[in-house]
Amino acid sequence: MGDTGIARPSPKAVAPGAPLRAVTFDCWGTLLFERDPERAHVRRVAAVAHLAQEQGRAVGVGEARQALDAAWRRHWDAWLAHRATGAAEIAAWTLEGLGFAEDERSGLASPLTTALAEASLEGDARALEGARDTLEGLARAGIRRALVCDTGFSPGRVVRRLLDRAGLLEWLEVQIFSDEAGVPKPHPHIFEQALKGIAAAPSEALHVGDLRRTDIAGARDLGMRTVRIRDHYDDRSEHPDADHVVDSHAHLQQLLGIVSRLSG
Repeated sequence: MGDTGIARPSPKAVAPGAPLRAVTFDCWGTLLFERDPERAHVRRVAAVAHLAQEQGRAVGVGEARQALDAAWRRHWDAWLAHRATGAAEIAAWTLEGLGFAEDERSGLASPLTTALAEASLEGDARALEGARDTLEGLARAGIRRALVCDTGFSPGRVVRRLLDRAGLLEWLEVQIFSDEAGVPKPHPHIFEQALKGIAAAPSEALHVGDLRRTDIAGARDLGMRTVRIRDHYDDRSEHPDADHVVDSHAHLQQLLGIVSRLSG
């Protein structure tokens, strides 16, 4: 395969305003997806049951799954309330749900947190088709790139490894994760951190994501242009939609004016 030539994206392709200097991306459903989410969840449930059994508790897989799922729902509610929680909180809530006393939980939370966080490394996280081409095309066109990612079970340190495996990390100059930023999307701080890292003003940037409530609302409120991608998940919620909606990374590349040619 020969060299790839990339034409600089035209700001007219996405919206009038300041020239496009930067693009920020959501992670899950935008750049990465889990081909078999249940695979990682089974490992997490097994870790919960094993840890409880090591403490002399007769906890089966069913009870372990129930406690873990209840803890996840608490995390989900916190996310909806714009609070950042992750594997550590989910581990503590799971142990609480299994009836462990507070003094017992303090000693067990750390190993369980690690098991919950790293289960995704044994899963099957993959790049969406065309995601690397989008990032590489923007890089060759001189457009800055950053990641703005809400985290759940998998913290930033784990997601970075998954992005690296998928061949995407090297194309993301800055990666901002909610567990490290202290707030999830749509809070402006997490977007501001990303833009600061790539030296771009909101009016010069565009955000690509799959969720209206977090990706689109958060970026728009800050003054960024927005694109919703529905390749993996089509968000039909009542929240306002993006400036543009694309079906795939190939469609996104057309919208941004990224033109590739193969030579040789």
